[in-house]
Amino acid sequence: MTFTVGLNYDYQEARNKMHKIKLSEMFDNTAHTFDKLNFHKRKLVGFTVEAAWAQYNNAPYEYRPYKHNIDDVLGYQLRGTQHLDGGLFTHQDDPNAIYILGTVNENCDVVTFIGWSTKKRCNIPAHWRTKLNKVTLLRPAYFTSQQELWSFNLLPETKELAAHRGAF
Repeated sequence: MTFTVGLNYDYQEARNKMHKIKLSEMFDNTAHTFDKLNFHKRKLVGFTVEAAWAQYNNAPYEYRPYKHNIDDVLGYQLRGTQHLDGGLFTHQDDPNAIYILGTVNENCDVVTFIGWSTKKRCNIPAHWRTKLNKVTLLRPAYFTSQQELWSFNLLPETKELAAHRGAF
């Protein structure tokens, strides 16, 4: 079961604010040698998936300073790609959590949620990649294909989502 969310104006604005803050944190305070355009696009894709998940759940989406091992939205970790056949990337130092994959359209305003998995299920030796489609990854990662993800009708409710739903 996949589903699609088109970002409304308020969530697009919240996403844009998050993106602007993140870029200013990264580029105003330090000298980076990596590809800034690629970084800009990857962050925009990631924040788009987060904003769409928040909108889908009618939850607030606003800036929080980055802290390792904190959830993205409502107790879930969100990952995005603009590749229609893209998979879920996770890393060894990622939080133990539920990971949700969304594909993002070219304009970064529509997200199709594909499926979900857990870090434990994703981070197995068979998924380890240093290259994908003959391209060396900037950061080696575990790659879980879309076919290996679980359907959203099996998605467990996090305590954060339960608390949010109980607030209504």
